[in-house]
Amino acid sequence: MKIEALLFDVGKVLIDFNFETGVEALHASCSISRDRFEEVLWDDTWIRRYERGEISTTQFHKYLCETAKLKMNLPDFRKTWSSVFLPGLIISEGLVGALKRNYPLILVSNTNEAHFEFIRSRYRIVDYFDHFVLSYEVGSLKPDRKIFEHAITTANCAPDSLFFIDDREENITAATRLGIHAHLFRSQSGLISALQSAGVEIGKFVD
Repeated sequence: MKIEALLFDVGKVLIDFNFETGVEALHASCSISRDRFEEVLWDDTWIRRYERGEISTTQFHKYLCETAKLKMNLPDFRKTWSSVFLPGLIISEGLVGALKRNYPLILVSNTNEAHFEFIRSRYRIVDYFDHFVLSYEVGSLKPDRKIFEHAITTANCAPDSLFFIDDREENITAATRLGIHAHLFRSQSGLISALQSAGVEIGKFVD
């Protein structure tokens, strides 16, 4: 079936990040060991609840203040927590703009409210996208089936007319099981080849 819409992950596909930067800055305002701080920060129950939108940034900040002894106000936490994102793009704006001319573009991302607000305010490339399927808004994290079902509904297309780009194998596997064409992202050149193989019209663009 002809591809009718393109689904993009954000982190490590459009925008790069380095969590070490944020973790180091946050830990500098704590009175517990670095190892213990990381245990608290990445506690699976809390971070998944946060990225599913079950708790707010305010509640996550309060949890860190109480459990990790974080001494940082909420505005500074939001800023530091979002310092993980690097300024450059991984995929060029020219390629995304060329794809936008022919296809609806949809972001499908595991993220939280603070991070996505930061991304939306700092990266112009987000403006090319028509829809956002965000874990904290739909209450589901990739590779869970539910978030992909939201993406299919949002696209209003059959699964086999969608092309999904992500950097994690488990997410590619989950999308493929639903009949979505999926590409494991490693480089822009590799993505271009995969898009062309799927019959996606790219056209000319300035890298």
